Amino acid sequence: MAVRTFLYGSLSILAILTLFPLLWVTSIAFMRSPEQSAGTPPLWPRHPTLHNIVNIIQREMLGHYFLNSLIVAVATTVLSTFVAGLAGYALAQVRFRGRRIISWIVLFAVLIPSQALVLPLFEMFREVHLINHYAALILPAAANPVSIVLIQAYMRGIPAEILDAARMDGAGEWQTFFYVVVPMMAPMLAALAVLTFVVSWNDFMWPMIAMQKASMQTLPVALASIDREHYQEIGLMAAGATVTILPMMAIFVASQRYYLRSVVAGSLAD
Repeated sequence: MAVRTFLYGSLSILAILTLFPLLWVTSIAFMRSPEQSAGTPPLWPRHPTLHNIVNIIQREMLGHYFLNSLIVAVATTVLSTFVAGLAGYALAQVRFRGRRIISWIVLFAVLIPSQALVLPLFEMFREVHLINHYAALILPAAANPVSIVLIQAYMRGIPAEILDAARMDGAGEWQTFFYVVVPMMAPMLAALAVLTFVVSWNDFMWPMIAMQKASMQTLPVALASIDREHYQEIGLMAAGATVTILPMMAIFVASQRYYLRSVVAGSLAD
């Protein structure tokens, strides 16, 4: 009992320390000018207002950049999860020549830092005239080696006898994947989709390079420009950060059960 109390207490303290900066920034976003400008802002607004949030959305066209980020993040999540599911299933459960070599290549690709790919990607997309298009942000993330390796490891815990039984009943590989495999690894796919969405939503360096038109910028890039122009307006910057943070926090809260299910299922498979 004492060990459990200590564990829960330690986790609670870590959660508070982690969430405190986010909650304080959100609190500043609802403060009026005198409060946010008086030295160190208080922890809670005395007279909450939506002025900062409405101002940054209307004056800085934040809704347009929010839509850009949403389109890119949703498309990237759907495409990356689909490709990772197919590739992980094939590398783990489908027997074909060269499977081991491809698995090693994918594993080696995990070690390559994304910064090393910026110049080749830019030159490639510039040659096919896809700079300043959504495809320049969506396609590079379609085959994420980290996601493929995770799905492949998860798929190895699924008994091959189940898949063999489906094939003996006349199911093809596509039917086996969609009707047998997908329901079994649904928690893992859901957790992976959330992580992919968050990574795509927060991506800064590649969108800044690939989207040179102001109208095509994503939310993190646009907020960086706003911070440079209005660095003295603390409430405005806090409102921009709040608009960026709240969707991700909502997604994490709504999908936390999928993380637990994927962890439990992975531990049972092991």
